[in-house]
Parts: sequence; structure tokens; C-alpha cells
Amino acid sequence: MKRFFALVTLAAATLILAAGLTIASADDGLVILADEVTSQFPDGINFNLSVETPSPVDDIRVFYKSKGAENISYGRLEFNEGTAIQGSFFLDTSVGTQGGTNFIPPGTVFRYHYQVFTEDGESFKTEQKEFVYTDSRFEWETMSEGPLTVYYYGPTETRAQLILDASLEATATMSRVLGLEQVEPINIVTYNNYRHMQAALPPRPQTVREGLITQGQAFTDIRVLLVLGTDPTIEGIASHEVTHVLVDDAAGRAYTLLPTWLNEGLAEFGNVSPSESYDNALLYGIYTRRVKPLAHLSRFIGEPDDVVIAYGQSRSVVAYLIHTYGEAKMAEFMAQLDHTISLDQAMIQVYGFDQDGLDTEWRTRMGLRPFGYEEAPPATQPAPPPAPVTAAPTEAADTPTPEPSESDVEAERRPGGCSRDARVNASIPPEPFMLLLLAGPVGFLGLRRFRKPPF
Repeated sequence: MKRFFALVTLAAATLILAAGLTIASADDGLVILADEVTSQFPDGINFNLSVETPSPVDDIRVFYKSKGAENISYGRLEFNEGTAIQGSFFLDTSVGTQGGTNFIPPGTVFRYHYQVFTEDGESFKTEQKEFVYTDSRFEWETMSEGPLTVYYYGPTETRAQLILDASLEATATMSRVLGLEQVEPINIVTYNNYRHMQAALPPRPQTVREGLITQGQAFTDIRVLLVLGTDPTIEGIASHEVTHVLVDDAAGRAYTLLPTWLNEGLAEFGNVSPSESYDNALLYGIYTRRVKPLAHLSRFIGEPDDVVIAYGQSRSVVAYLIHTYGEAKMAEFMAQLDHTISLDQAMIQVYGFDQDGLDTEWRTRMGLRPFGYEEAPPATQPAPPPAPVTAAPTEAADTPTPEPSESDVEAERRPGGCSRDARVNASIPPEPFMLLLLAGPVGFLGLRRFRKPPF
């Protein structure tokens, strides 16, 4: 997400800002009459500055960066001539026809200041301020506790409290699990229906827009979450997404290298209201032999059923790892991962086995044969019917919508953020079919144990 904010990136911005500048005040001869920043969502942000100067102004620049971004960017203000100056700069955040390079999610916190240059060679730097880019279509209220702030609108205070409580619980648990001593502020922006939320989401392919309902999305670099507040699983959504930000904090430099099974598995471990659909999906995947090696789950691609099975498998594997070896080991592993920038190296140093070794341990615990073991073909038995794909109910969808293709499933996973959509609960066998599984010849696998997996 860092690239979204680079209008003009300064490689030596810190040196420029620190050299021979004066914090503007009336005593310095520069009088600030007005300093206003306004949101024009979704098109952009207006920076407006009015000043009086002792001599004509040659140039005015606004320096800005979002919290979490590494680089400072700047823009030049357009202003009138003279010593009584009114200037403005418009930061474009629109999607445009060439993609979403300018996209900035609502809830993003900017730090900014101005630098005023006069024709006689003087330079003045204003004090740094903060501005929160919000969706200007609504009147927002906030609810805060600890490092978390929930933005909400309308008569939804009770729901905002649920989101805040669930996110705080996940933050407390996962900070301990991941070894985080301090959590920087996180903004959670909640929408009352999907039509409202859709305008705040980053661009994606048309087929994905038509086929999926996004329940929540995390922008880990800038510490912003967007969630669909009316979803009945909102506590799980919020806690899942906030965990992604914490995982980013813990993994540090290695975050972009995390395999999806580990990232999503940790996010589901932090889910304070987990759904049984993942347990059912994993059970179905075991019976239909669609559980993949962990090494094949660096990204979740394939048919929608495969994606949901992968979520269930990832949650089970991560829970096994934490419950078996302890939370302290996971915290040590995340620190080692940031140091080595290698998943297998970090696992070997902390756990004594690599990704394949974990896969073997987990499969053995679940009663499955490790990969590479030649198993005799089972006795002839009726093939189960295919798992139906049904759309999860949402406020924005009045009729079932088509599921995405393999390329669309892959495209939905964007670097720097997590997007949780209705697909994750959409492709599970119905209960009658699960009863048939339990009563059928698959009993030799010990499905009684899998019905409610310990992980």
C-alpha cells in the first residue's frame, strides 16, 4: 500500500526538512491565517493554507505521509501573488481508468506540515498536524479504547461497541501469542451496508465485484480496517482482520513473505467468534482427499471449495502448532522470522522442523497419511455428491451471485492487506450430507475425532 501515497517521493526529505527551517509563528514574520484540510471522498483531499508573509512568496509545499508509510511525499500549492497568500493543493485519490495507484482507504491518518519559501530566501516550516481521511458522505462518530478506534455512523453505537470489544479481545490475545509488547493505533471503519462500503474498497476485476461480497479488508501498512458492520459474523470478521495488522507488526520485514496458510491461520486463531463452517469444510476436504500440502498453500487459489478447505486446514494447523508447542514458541518464531527472512530456517531454529515437518506432524495428529506414503486403494464405495456452492446471505445481495473463477480468486488476494469476503463461508456441505459422511464408510478414519477438531 505504500506506493499509493507517492505523488512525489523524497529520497532525502528528512535532510531537506531539517536544514535551516523556522517553525512559523507571528514572531517570525509569517502569520498563519487558516490551515484547513478537507476530504472530498472518493476523489481526494484538499489542503488549504492562508498566510501573511513579510515578503512575496516564491513557493509553498505541503509535506505529508500516512502513518505506517516509509516515505514522505509533497505537493506544491497553487497560490496568488503578494504577501497575503491563499494557496491550495489537491491530492488525487481517485481510482481512474488506469487502475488504483492513487487509492487511499478511508480511516487513513496523515501527518502533514507546510514549508513556505519567500523571494528573499527565507524559509518557514509550520508545525506538524494530523488529519484523518474519512468518507465525507457520512457524519462519523468514534469509539476508542487502548490502541483501537472504531468509526461508525447512524444509530449503530451498540454494534460499534461489539466490534470494539471483539477487536480488543483479539488484540490482547494475539499480542501475547505474537510477542508484541506495544500495539500502535489501528482505525476500524464500519459501514452499515455493502452499497456504502463498496465505494471505499480498492478496485478489482469486474467479475470479482459482481461475484463477491467483501465482509472486511485490512490495510496492514497503514493500520486501517474496513468492515461490514451489519454482517451477522461481525465480531469474527473484526477480530480476524485486526489480527492481520498484529501479524504484520510481529513479522516485520518478513510479512510479505508469509505464506497464506500461516497468515490466515493466525488470523483465524485470533478470531473470537469462529465459525463451524471451517471445521465442516476441513472434514469434507479430508473425505474427498482435497487437503493439500502446506507447501502448496503459499497462496489460496483454485475452486471456491478449495479455498474454503484451505482456510479450515490453515486454522487447524496453526492451532495445532500453538497448542502443542506453546504461545512462547510462536512469539519466538515470529521474532526469528523477522531476523532470518526465511520460513523454513526460522521453523527449524525454533521448532526443530520445517514446513514439511509440520505438515507431517499435523497429518499424523489428524489421522491422515503423510504425503509420500503409498496407501492401498480403499474398497469400492459410493462417491459423495459434490459440495454445493451457495452464496452467504448479505444485506447487499437480493439474489445468489456467481462464484469467481480461479484467476479471480487469486486476484482478490492483494499484497499489503487481507480481504475477507462471503466466499469463505460459501462452499461447505449442508448438514444432511455431513450426517451421511459420519454414517458412511469413512468411519475408519476416526471422523468422530474430526467432527469437532481440537484445532
